[in-house]
Amino acid sequence: MPVPAELRPFFTNLVEKSKRSEINWEADKRADAYRVRFPDFSIAVSQDPHRHSVQLQLLNDRGGATTVLSVEKGDEEWLAAVSLINSANRKVRKIDHTLRRAMEELSKSGAVGLGAEVG
Repeated sequence: MPVPAELRPFFTNLVEKSKRSEINWEADKRADAYRVRFPDFSIAVSQDPHRHSVQLQLLNDRGGATTVLSVEKGDEEWLAAVSLINSANRKVRKIDHTLRRAMEELSKSGAVGLGAEVG
């Protein structure tokens, strides 16, 4: 189901802010599910295990869904929805930080890694 016109600004802002790694995503209860919490609401995003849809929920202060969006493969917003999942995953798993640190360590001359002789 495409994102309704009245919710496109919400969806687009969420995707863009997440791409810039400006959202403090947390892992949710299952794989491919992430959440960002605020004092009086939260946003949850998850991907169907079969990879055919991405679901986005706006949750009230009690955790009840007030808005549910489901973007299906083939919808206009599909690539943006998958981008949202990917950027949340990168943030939660610290992929960018870990890769940057690995590149720093590997660029050093000589032996690297725990137990490597310093020479």
